[in-house]
Amino acid sequence: MKKLTFASFILLLLSCGSQKNIVPEWVLSKPIDQSRTYVYGVGMSYINPNAAYQQAARSNALADLAGEVESQIFDETKLLQKEDSGGFSSAFKSETSTKSHIKLEEYEVVETYSDELRYYVLYKLDLPYFLARKAENDAIAMNWIQEKLLIANESSRQLTQRFHALADAIDKAIQRDFLMDPQFKVETQTNFISALRNIEKDIHASLSVPESTFYLGLPELFSATLNFEDEELGAWFELRSSSGKFSYSSTTSSLRCFKTGNTNSIALEGSIDFNKLLPQNDRLVRLWLQEFSRWKMSQNVYFQNTLVSIQGPRNLQKVIGEAVSTKFTVRQEAPLQIAFRGEEHDFKMSNSRNKHVISGSFVLTNIQGDILWSSNEMEKFGISADKEASRRAAYTEFSKDIKFFILPQITRNLNY
Repeated sequence: MKKLTFASFILLLLSCGSQKNIVPEWVLSKPIDQSRTYVYGVGMSYINPNAAYQQAARSNALADLAGEVESQIFDETKLLQKEDSGGFSSAFKSETSTKSHIKLEEYEVVETYSDELRYYVLYKLDLPYFLARKAENDAIAMNWIQEKLLIANESSRQLTQRFHALADAIDKAIQRDFLMDPQFKVETQTNFISALRNIEKDIHASLSVPESTFYLGLPELFSATLNFEDEELGAWFELRSSSGKFSYSSTTSSLRCFKTGNTNSIALEGSIDFNKLLPQNDRLVRLWLQEFSRWKMSQNVYFQNTLVSIQGPRNLQKVIGEAVSTKFTVRQEAPLQIAFRGEEHDFKMSNSRNKHVISGSFVLTNIQGDILWSSNEMEKFGISADKEASRRAAYTEFSKDIKFFILPQITRNLNY
């Protein structure tokens, strides 16, 4: 009797051990409910004591379950999910396409399993019950969105208040998947765009640029004002320029130039910075508004080539003026002055050849006489048996030095 009992105990242990090593069928093949009452999701993660591997497996199972639910709901309307010519542009679409769009509720853990390397989770969801609850919640959310859209479309309200209402509506639609669900997508997107256009048509701004002459490299001479009918909106205005560096102050309603750039015609363009206007809303909301917004302010401003006067030895002024005119406009009366502080000499060399030498340095000053830049001492010369030929050769080298060395240094020291 004792031998029989011991043998039975051994068999029981072996039986338990073999059962423990049996891999559940759902690990190998996800369950399918032919009645379509239940849908399942399976998640797996590699076992790592130093990581939250069980949570990772649950997250993967939930994503798999969401994919199954989406396929069950959208199978009959998949063609509607394809983007048309008026669909989402790349940034908003790329972010939303990487996320599960179904918000699951009332799912349950059926079973878990682990081997030496992996941990598995099986989730189950009652699809008819889920769809009934989803329909109820969708209706509540849609009514809430419609209330927000009424505020967004009300022209008597402040623009910032209307933008906030529209952003809240978009936020709710993203949470409920209305911008991806074929059942709601077209109508919801159309309503949002319509509300956005109604807000934008009530944005009134005027850019005033005085009829003054502006010069490249002299940004301090530029001035302009930008006034919004709704002054609060000025704080959310973003200014861009095709060249140079400009900024807008909503406090003083003024545009300032810090660098002019090198082009004579500069396009100034501005739009609403939704990151500043709606920092509390989800990034996807701001992306949607940025990509569908069509309001902008734009105007070209013109800068003349910088006026400079030339000062130096009389014989050299023409050479300096011709070289400088490749970059600047040379006038007798000008806000900047390029002065050459030097001289030229002729020397007779031992071989009876003539050497014409030009030596000195350049100085750039403004109309107040302040020194803005000065060069190092330079020396250029020309050698020839003919005195006049040596002078012409020296002038040629002097002109080249101005064009390729002096002018680039001057432009770097101006605010281009």
